[in-house]
Amino acid sequence: MKIFFTVMFLALTTSYAQEDALMQDAINRPATSLRCKEMLSERDDKVRVQQKLNALMQRNLDLIKKNPKANQSMQSRLQASLIKVKNELHLTTLNIQSMEENIVRSGCPGIAL
Repeated sequence: MKIFFTVMFLALTTSYAQEDALMQDAINRPATSLRCKEMLSERDDKVRVQQKLNALMQRNLDLIKKNPKANQSMQSRLQASLIKVKNELHLTTLNIQSMEENIVRSGCPGIAL
């Protein structure tokens, strides 16, 4: 009889512990909506563009260093290109910040920016 009560007690406590763990899991990691996933995907695309622009800017700076000073036309083209890349990078950074703010404002759960 004592064994029966012990087994029943253990079964009830483990089922309660499992329900408690499921509730904690639901509270800690809520499912993201389709709109949130779309917004995060757009942000990830912009971050990839930002990384490509950073690489392009670094490549441009390397070309400016390697270019002989005698070739003024090439130097001026590289400088103009560098200015365009910097401007595009600045705009992309602003877009990413705006997207992050919109994601937070929309209340998307479980976001790690």
